[in-house]
Amino acid sequence: MNNVLKAIVAVAASAAVLYGLQRTTPSYGEITSPIAVTGKLGKRIAANAFVIGVVKVHLARTVTTKSVGRTQTFTSSGVWALVEGAAEARSESLSLMSAQWLGRDGVRYALSQRFSTVPGFLPSQRLEPGLPQPVLMAFEIPEDQVSEGTLLIARTAWTPLEEEVRIELTGVGPDDIRPALVLARSEGAVPWTLKSE
Repeated sequence: MNNVLKAIVAVAASAAVLYGLQRTTPSYGEITSPIAVTGKLGKRIAANAFVIGVVKVHLARTVTTKSVGRTQTFTSSGVWALVEGAAEARSESLSLMSAQWLGRDGVRYALSQRFSTVPGFLPSQRLEPGLPQPVLMAFEIPEDQVSEGTLLIARTAWTPLEEEVRIELTGVGPDDIRPALVLARSEGAVPWTLKSE
């Protein structure tokens, strides 16, 4: 009888240990998720492959683009967030193909492609080592996701164990939303201008 009781206790203890391991072991997605490199708005953040800094976040209900002989107005069911910054590669030429706006409720909003012809737009901008270049990102987000947002930037969206820069967008809120912005080409060091209309 004593041996039977010991066997039952051993099986129960083993089951408890296995249950605990199952509940505390990270999932495959957590194990292979990007490595976060955190920073704040207005500061340069250095990852292994690139350096980036976000200077300004512009919020508007509509965006008008002006180029030679063409004016186009873009509306959104939410709010436009145009993000200006500068980036450079560290050791080899690269493009930053993934940028997302992480809202406070955990939903990620992908980079809008509606301004992809504007010079300096992030996915099309080729970065070289030691040469900081201006970059522009555009997002369409719900108005209630403007506050407490985080910008997520990586080389690609699908490479496991790569670094992902996470920029906390503190100080950005609904009070910053303008009725309209004008995005125009420029011949200066920054290949675009942004102004409230």
